[in-house]
Amino acid sequence: MLVAFIYKARQTTSEDSEKRSLTLFTSWTPPSGFTFKSHYAFTDGTGGMGIADADSTEAILEATTPFAPFFEFQTIPVVEVEKAVPIFQRVNAWRDSIG
Repeated sequence: MLVAFIYKARQTTSEDSEKRSLTLFTSWTPPSGFTFKSHYAFTDGTGGMGIADADSTEAILEATTPFAPFFEFQTIPVVEVEKAVPIFQRVNAWRDSIG
């Protein structure tokens, strides 16, 4: 499944915790079943966002938990727009068929 993730620095962030999170990230390997498609840092230094392909919710949990002391994560399953549009159209057609 594709998942969008947004992470923002916790309010308790300090210079030391920022350095620690970078050290952990540069030493970290994504778990089996979790592959980055894209990953971006916010230019204001507050966090970042990305898209990943995850085999399971467990893989998402394993990928985000090492960084939970430093960031709050929001993860949202996503669908490629070319796959989503036909679904929206079918749903609209069904709605229109109901009196």
